[in-house]
Parts: sequence; C-alpha cells; structure tokens
Amino acid sequence: MTTTEYQLRVAEVLNLFDIEAVGDETGVYYGDEGVALEDQPLLAAIRILIGRRFDIPEAIM
Repeated sequence: MTTTEYQLRVAEVLNLFDIEAVGDETGVYYGDEGVALEDQPLLAAIRILIGRRFDIPEAIM
C-alpha cells in the first residue's frame, strides 16, 4: 500500500464516523473544526487497524 492509499483509506473511514476528512499524498486534513478531543482515541485506533491490516507505508513510520 502506498502512502497516498493509506491516507485515503484513513480519510474514508473517518468520514463514516461523520468526521470530515480528506486524504492526499501529504496527509489527512480535517474540516474547519478538526478532530474533537473525544474523537482522538478513535482516530488513533483507525490508523492502527488500517496499518496492521494493510501494512503501514515506510514513509509514514
């Protein structure tokens, strides 16, 4: 999985949780409000799960 694919997958999953996110080759960007404090554990869990399932790209590590 490339870095861009990883960022896009993370953004897609976050959008399922009503967290506005857009992924591209440079990272994941959030809507005007960003990620609320209570959503940060969810964000971390999603990144870990996607990384374990599809192997985290070396550029992100």
